[in-house]
Amino acid sequence: MLEGMEPREMPDAGMFAAADQITVAVHDLAVVIPSAADVDDAVRLVEEAQKRAGV
Repeated sequence: MLEGMEPREMPDAGMFAAADQITVAVHDLAVVIPSAADVDDAVRLVEEAQKRAGV
C-alpha cells in the first residue's frame, strides 16, 4: 500500500462486473506506479495475493 493512502475496496456487483472491476484496478495501478522499477514490487504483491486466494 502506498504511504498515506487508504486501501480501496472493489465493489461486489456480481460476476458480470468482473471485467469492469479489473479495468478500474489496472487503471488505478497505472496511475500510482510512478516508475518501471516499482512494477516488480507491484507484480510481487499481486502474486502473493493470488497465492492467498488460491488462484
